[in-house]
Amino acid sequence: MGLWRIRTAVEDRPGGLAGLVGALAECGGDIVGLSIHTDVSGVVDEFVAEIPGDPGAALRALQEHCPTGTVTAVPAHRREVGDDVTRALLLTARLRAHPNRLPEALAELLTADGAGWTNLTRAEGPGGPEPGTSLLVPVGPLRGVLVRRASRPFTWTESSRADALVRSVMPSAGPVPTDRIVRTGEGVPLSLRQVREADAPAVVDLHRRCTPETVRGRYLAGLAEPTPQMLRVFCDPERGLTLAVRPQGEEEPVALGHLMYTLDPGVGEIAFLVEDAWQGRGVGTALARALTVVAADWGLAEVRAETTLSNTAMLRIMSRSGASVRVQEGSYVHARLPVAEALQSGPSGEREGRLARLMGRG
Repeated sequence: MGLWRIRTAVEDRPGGLAGLVGALAECGGDIVGLSIHTDVSGVVDEFVAEIPGDPGAALRALQEHCPTGTVTAVPAHRREVGDDVTRALLLTARLRAHPNRLPEALAELLTADGAGWTNLTRAEGPGGPEPGTSLLVPVGPLRGVLVRRASRPFTWTESSRADALVRSVMPSAGPVPTDRIVRTGEGVPLSLRQVREADAPAVVDLHRRCTPETVRGRYLAGLAEPTPQMLRVFCDPERGLTLAVRPQGEEEPVALGHLMYTLDPGVGEIAFLVEDAWQGRGVGTALARALTVVAADWGLAEVRAETTLSNTAMLRIMSRSGASVRVQEGSYVHARLPVAEALQSGPSGEREGRLARLMGRG
């Protein structure tokens, strides 16, 4: 029996995982470890399995159940079998005593070929990490760890795990404040404050000042103003976080930003409503950045957004942040943003090109 680490996408439907497990069992495979990842292609499952003889037949059987047809397999070692959470906690305990051994801890956590300290400025310039086979994990303003693995690309989940391991041994700076001042790209100061019950009249007035097209772009439905139940959800910390955006020194909000929990573990949903007179001034981009920082503080691996092709402002914000953007059911758009990756990267010309093609402009 050979031990293999197998990675494959799973069809997003009831019984999708069962089909893969059944196909592996028919070839005599025995799953001894399972890890579920999130990536640009969707849900990715990684099995550690014992397979008798040549694994070729098992891999071909798995390909028939894989929506992308891509299945990767690399030899695994006995030391890789075990609970991922237990392994991460043991690595954290080890790093408490030897924090400078972070590169080898990250390599062990991600079953990588190797890792080493690097200067962030040099790593992000020409000759920097190769996409997919390298993962840059920032440790401070100037220093980071470059992790390399040639056998299979790093997933969003692995990037989030690496970031969490680093933060577990870094000095605590306390929770990210939700009430604070941020600036747009043009330098306009904006006051962010968590919405409270007393803000309900101002929130309703904000909706009334927006055009029907703007409100429809936020809720994907014909809605003039939020219902009392919606206002209660906005103020409920058990459901998530809603921020009111005010120009510094003013009382009337000009935008709302939402970061709400979802039923998917480690995933949040973000949404914005920006008053028409303030659109195109960087308010949404500043909100996206602030909410992504909060999502990282909450330990979320991914944030998602639902919108339409006509909501070009939201599409541009998500694309610039590094989200993968997909059209579903003709005009609806599903955007997925890996939190750790979004905090490490800036705007990309390549993403802008993809967005233009999606919107029919390229």
